[in-house]
Order: sequence, then structure tokens, then C-alpha cells
Amino acid sequence: MEFSDYQCPVCKQSFKNGDDVVVCPECGAPHHRECYEESGHCFFEDRHSDGFSFENIDENGNSSEETGDYIVCPRCKFENEKTSFYCNNCGFPLNEKDRGTQNTSQSDSDGQYSNPYSGGFQGMPFGVGFGPGSTNMFDPLAGMDAEEQIADNVKVSEAAKFIGKTTQYFLPVFKNIRDKRGFRFNFSAMIFAESYFLYRKITVLGVIVSLFLLATTVASAAVMMTPEWNADYQSLMEMIQSGVNVSVFSKEFAFMYLPLGIQGARLIVRVLCGIFANKLYYKHCEKQINRIKNDSTVTDLNKTLETKGGVNLPLAVSFYAAGFVITQICNFISSGGSFML
Repeated sequence: MEFSDYQCPVCKQSFKNGDDVVVCPECGAPHHRECYEESGHCFFEDRHSDGFSFENIDENGNSSEETGDYIVCPRCKFENEKTSFYCNNCGFPLNEKDRGTQNTSQSDSDGQYSNPYSGGFQGMPFGVGFGPGSTNMFDPLAGMDAEEQIADNVKVSEAAKFIGKTTQYFLPVFKNIRDKRGFRFNFSAMIFAESYFLYRKITVLGVIVSLFLLATTVASAAVMMTPEWNADYQSLMEMIQSGVNVSVFSKEFAFMYLPLGIQGARLIVRVLCGIFANKLYYKHCEKQINRIKNDSTVTDLNKTLETKGGVNLPLAVSFYAAGFVITQICNFISSGGSFML
């Protein structure tokens, strides 16, 4: 049998052609002869009684099979409760489809595995690692303990499952909110306020914000299309061109500045979205996760958290696209027939 596509479970090094390989007679797992002799037994010896077989592990020597009342972590062999989403010892995903490109070869000098991301940079929303030994992999727990309480009756592992792929950004933010150590301004929520809350599945608030911004766009364009506004604008331009000293803030021209006031209101709403988005999302996650956990009809907590959480990209894109089209139409009409990008 060719083992070049597999790793030795002891040293986590890939087998090369010509390596002296020892195969366990019980489960068929391959080892470097030196590693096997140093250990004195098969790496999976403690699992032989459970019927473990080399055929059940992948090319990296990984398996997240359930044994009794626990799940064995494929990276560090720590025995986790069946309800765990990630290993409580090293943070490795126990759900196979959540692993992505996680590296299972990180180990300490004593041969015990540890979380290579613990204490690392936790500010990037996409989980990019930095520094010596960085693997640039996604750490779903952002270096936190899976069993740590991140909100009322909500564990870090549960929040990570509900949030999805941006846990590196949100989990540290949630922890700061929980500990009342300030907030982080959310620029995405400010810039994409029309669709941000819809994207995060905070649907009611998302619809309200989206409709408000859309309504103010239409209102501003409607004011600029009125004869009164155009009369004020033309009158001011004529005075300026004729050299008449006139105050642009006089009450005669107050109506002309109504669209500017509407735009100011839009800006205020955007800034407020940026300020409160993270706190609102934190409360949303806390409420929804507890609702799911208290639902007696839920049989698969992991899958339900994943389904109910995450993001709704199609809805967000639909609202944003509709708002963009309407905004461009309003700009086209109010500017006299030229699109304003």
C-alpha cells in the first residue's frame, strides 16, 4: 500500500517514498518505524477496543468519530463532550466540514498539541494569522475557550457556530461588550447601512433602516423637483452672478436647504448604525441562541445554530441593489437628466 498521501500520526510528517513504515496489525495505521519504536505501541492503541480502523481516517490521519459519550479531537486526541463544536483543548473544529484548511501538525516540544492561534492577532475579521510560525489559518474560536460564557447562557462555541466565518472579528468584540470595556465602531454597518442588518439576519431593524434611507433619498429628490425649490435656486444663482451681497442662510432660501438637511439625517443614521451595530448584533445572537436552546423541538443543536445563524447574502444584495437603482433614478431626475455615480 502506498502511504505517501498520509501523515504519521505521531510526528505528523507526511510519508515519503522510501520511508521505513510500520503498519499496526490491529487498525492498519502506518507509522514511521522510529516513531513507532519510540512510542512502543500504535498511536491509536487506546481506541482499538472501540473497533477503530485506519480506513476511517483521512490522508492527514484525522478522524472526529464519536466514542461513547465524547468526541475525540483529531488534532490533540482530547475527549470532548458530544455537544462540543470545537475542541476544548486546542480549538480544532470537531465538525469535519468546518475544518477547511486547518493545520493539524502544530505541536509543542513535548509532543502535546496546543492551539497555535491562542494569544495571536484577533482583530482581523477573516482570521488571518501573523507572527512567527503563523499558518494564516482560520481559528473559529479566536483563541478563546470553547466553554467560556460569551453572553447570558451562551458559550463561545455556540456563538462561533451561530456567527459563522467572521468569529475572529466578532468574538473579541462580544467579549469586550460582555466585560463592558467599550465598543468597536463598525464601518461596514455605516457604509452599507442599507443592507448590513439584513445581511446579519436582523431582519426587522434591517428593513426599517433600509426603508428610511430609501425614503429620504426619494424625499430629497422630490423636494429638488418642486417649482419652489427651483425658484429659490435660480434666484440665488442670479443674485450671486450679479454681484449682489446676499446671505445664503437667509430665510428666503431656507427651503432650498431642505434636501441638505435630509442628507444630514441620512448621515446621522449611518453613523448611529456604525456605533450600535456590534451591540445590536451581540444582543441578537444572545436572544436567538437562547431561543434555539430552549426550543424542545430542536434535535440537532449544531445544525440549527448554523442554519438560523450566519448571514443572508441574497436578501442583503437584493435590498442594496434596489436602493442603488432607485437612488440613481432620483439623481438622474433631480439633476436634470445625468446620472450621478
